[in-house]
Amino acid sequence: MKHEFLAHATREEAADFAARMASGVLAAAIEDAGKASFMVSGGSSPAPVFNRLSQTDLPWDRVTVGLVDERWVGPEHAGSNEALVRQHLLTGKAGAAGFLPMKTAAETAGAAVGDRMLAYQPHCDPIDLILLGMGSDGHTASWFPNSGGLKAALHASEGATVAAIDATGCEVAGKLTDRMTLTGPAIIDSDAAILLIFGEDKREVLDSALKASPEDMPVRYAIDGLGPRLTIIWAP
Repeated sequence: MKHEFLAHATREEAADFAARMASGVLAAAIEDAGKASFMVSGGSSPAPVFNRLSQTDLPWDRVTVGLVDERWVGPEHAGSNEALVRQHLLTGKAGAAGFLPMKTAAETAGAAVGDRMLAYQPHCDPIDLILLGMGSDGHTASWFPNSGGLKAALHASEGATVAAIDATGCEVAGKLTDRMTLTGPAIIDSDAAILLIFGEDKREVLDSALKASPEDMPVRYAIDGLGPRLTIIWAP
């Protein structure tokens, strides 16, 4: 079975739907297991969803929020996904949630893989809900086409939850090329996933990705691996 694709007339409607879906999945996980894990992406697209969720009535103290990926910069840096999540999601009612950062005091992402793997493993067994985005080059998480460490990240062994990525030479990554990302198994084993994309250009990228190889447009790896557990939410 394949993923579900839902088109909305406006980005506001899409964000409303994504927030309602996310809260429903998290509530069900908490009812079933007493806790929930929620892995989230950075970027501009999820911020409206985060804003809505931050005011949603949930037992947030039973939710652990983690990151899909992170640039190797501190939370004071404008490029930090942690900073975005703290500003838009971990506030209001959702401020009671636990948070699992990726960035540590280690000099490089590679040097922190062992520590972060141990931290993330209990919350990726499996992930209850993951919120993904997609770049103009067909990347998701920090799975950039032709990036250093991509193959190892996609095809990591079971239980290997995070990996380091060197995005040097990947135009979309910009200057912040040292990254940490969730691995292929961690993402595709998730119980539920949302891929949130906005704009006609991203719709075209998605169409291209569905015809491309996972090596050329790595979001395809997530789409194929998640199958019917993935809901793609789009608005122009």
